[in-house]
Amino acid sequence: MRSPPGLALLTLSVAVGGRYACEALWGAGDAWQRGIEVLTALACGAVVAGFTAGDPPRRPWIVLTLAMALIPVVRLVSWLQWSVAEVSLKSGLLIVGNVIFAGAMLQFSRVLGSSDLLSERTAEARVKAMLTVGAIAAAGLAFIAYNVLELAARGMPATRDAWATAIANGISTVSDAIVSAGGLYLVWLLRPMVGGSLARPYLLMAAGGAAFLVVDVMLIGVGATTQTDNVGTQAKLIGTLAYSCFAAAALVQLTLLRAGRRSG
Repeated sequence: MRSPPGLALLTLSVAVGGRYACEALWGAGDAWQRGIEVLTALACGAVVAGFTAGDPPRRPWIVLTLAMALIPVVRLVSWLQWSVAEVSLKSGLLIVGNVIFAGAMLQFSRVLGSSDLLSERTAEARVKAMLTVGAIAAAGLAFIAYNVLELAARGMPATRDAWATAIANGISTVSDAIVSAGGLYLVWLLRPMVGGSLARPYLLMAAGGAAFLVVDVMLIGVGATTQTDNVGTQAKLIGTLAYSCFAAAALVQLTLLRAGRRSG
């Protein structure tokens, strides 16, 4: 039960390369990324459909699909500039989406981190894993501290919308740190199974979470909340990489499910 090793690399290359080419040739990089974001949500939804109703991993994939499906809604709301009580609806949806995003990884960890899997690991291996995850979490806290310092340097928010933006940035950073650390934990947990194939989707999720963390720092540095704001090409390319990591994770999971059915 293995997935093609080049599937993830091909997905990432097409997504990021396509974004760069569309931007360079036609100035349509944002349109390309909107397509990637929609396809990511659809790929996650396809994984949900691939599981039977009683499969334990189905629930976290549903939560992840909801988080990814909110992204196109955020883009639309941002474009329409909708607000409620003088607070951008975009910020509110980002807060909700990031909470769901982190919740998906916590669900994955709860479902897959069973005692049967953990019992196969030595105490020393568990300590090393916890130290690694702790280091990622500490990096997330450092990013949050950077966020606070940048906020202080620009002055405290003066409006409700500015406060919502600052809160959205902070929650996004925490969420991305949870996803990156949780993904690495699941890689450690599942790596011995089926030659490591089962761990590949979570390695891609960890990479996607790390890429989102990098984008968070870039957005905070220019006082932005999303990639649709006035940010540079580099941040947009890394954002495309982040979303495509989750699309690739879904595609790899789908191939594993289909291979499992054939072998069964």
